[in-house]
Amino acid sequence: SGANKTEDEAMQHLLRERTHISNSLSTSAAVINQASEIHVNLQQQGNSLRNNVQAVVGRILSSIPQANTLIQNIRRRRNRDDMILAGVIASCVLFTLYYLFG
Repeated sequence: SGANKTEDEAMQHLLRERTHISNSLSTSAAVINQASEIHVNLQQQGNSLRNNVQAVVGRILSSIPQANTLIQNIRRRRNRDDMILAGVIASCVLFTLYYLFG
């Protein structure tokens, strides 16, 4: 009788552990599903914001024709400045190599 009681208690303990594990798995699955839904919502909000910003910029550029020209001029100057800077850096590297090995 004592051995059966010990076995029954051990079995009850195992069944309780199984129930706890099952509940934990269910809770974890619910949290993961909620996180997935939040992720999808955040992606949709990001896309919506990007589209809204692009639309606003498009409206501004269409309402102010000089703005587009100004932006193009800024880009051209930036590209020119980048090319000049690249040339200066390349010259410095070449002179340094010439100094070291020449």
